[in-house]
Amino acid sequence: MTSNENQVPEQVPTEEQDAEQAPTNKAFRIICMTFCLAVTVLFIWIWHHQTQFNDHYRKATFLMRNGDAQQAIEAYQKAIKNKRRTLFFTQEPSAYNNLGQAHLYAEEYTSAVENFKKAIEMAPDIAEGHVNLTTTYLRQNLAAEAREACLRALQTFPQTALLHYNLACAYALEDKSQESIKSLTQAVNLNPDLKTLAQEEGALKGIVSQLP
Repeated sequence: MTSNENQVPEQVPTEEQDAEQAPTNKAFRIICMTFCLAVTVLFIWIWHHQTQFNDHYRKATFLMRNGDAQQAIEAYQKAIKNKRRTLFFTQEPSAYNNLGQAHLYAEEYTSAVENFKKAIEMAPDIAEGHVNLTTTYLRQNLAAEAREACLRALQTFPQTALLHYNLACAYALEDKSQESIKSLTQAVNLNPDLKTLAQEEGALKGIVSQLP
């Protein structure tokens, strides 16, 4: 027979212990509910501004296709403003690139350069921003700036025909005909259609006839 003295009596939760655990459980539930509510509100916030971005972006693109650059600028600016408010998905280089193109179309060159540089900063591995930036410099007859920007970009994008083409234009504006012929030749080799474009380009009219 075993002695009852060695048996450990089973502990039964007391009302005092239940009372101590109740506030802890309640606090945990409140924290969980607060967290879920915060996540839901954050999701709705992001979804709302992403939707607004998409709507303004599509509107701006439509306006540009119809030649309304000023209205497109406003729409792209609203799109970018909403994109910034998505918190975790703020990078959209195409919006800055397109806004730059709208400013370029409106001959607002300073704003165009600013936005193309932002697009390049966000997406340095995409050649389009570099092409548009150098085109903007050329529109202002800033040959040196265009040349330097082209040479930098060509280190990363040596097969981009329009960069060689813009470099040829920059050299032509600087009266460097041999360098211009060389760059234009590279451009045409990469894209033969650029020869026709060069024949209509004021700076390159005298260069095209010298192509090999």
